[in-house]
Amino acid sequence: MPNYTYISNESVLLLWSEFRLGNEVSYASLMRIFSNPMYRYGIRFLDDPDFVKDCIQDVFFELWNRRDKIRQAECVKSYLYKALRLRIFRERSKWKPSEFIEDNYEFMVEFDVESSIINEEVSQEIYHRLEKILDNLPKRQKEILYLRFYEGMSPEKIAEVMDLNRQSVYNLMHESIISLRKYWAKSPVYYCL
Repeated sequence: MPNYTYISNESVLLLWSEFRLGNEVSYASLMRIFSNPMYRYGIRFLDDPDFVKDCIQDVFFELWNRRDKIRQAECVKSYLYKALRLRIFRERSKWKPSEFIEDNYEFMVEFDVESSIINEEVSQEIYHRLEKILDNLPKRQKEILYLRFYEGMSPEKIAEVMDLNRQSVYNLMHESIISLRKYWAKSPVYYCL
């Protein structure tokens, strides 16, 4: 059984091509590779694990049913993230239309800071400070930072996922970094040596 901790983009694109031709093994491999990352992304929109899992399942079900009509993706990850994002917004708005429209959602961020704090032996004060700073950012800025730095997506792929133009992504990323710097400078941390 192959190790899915790292798989090259070329291998993923090959699996995608084979899946589009009806190869069930390639389809299952894509599900195995992307289900967990899609879940980690989807759960940031709302804290409802069953709903997010259902949306992921719906995305893959729809992919299989439409496989002969789907185009060859340049980046399968961004294609699937966009499909999941749209599915979450579409399905959730059916259940709670007034509460959950695309411009009215929370994007929860936890940037796996815990492990880097432990590894680098950084104080809890810095962790809480960073968490507070991230909480103050607008939801789209949080989402862009997550996709860029946690998921490693390029600005072009982020634009595709979030249905924005590339310049808007650059602008929001720039505003996010300026905000982070501003908030960081406002609250100094004192170290005990």
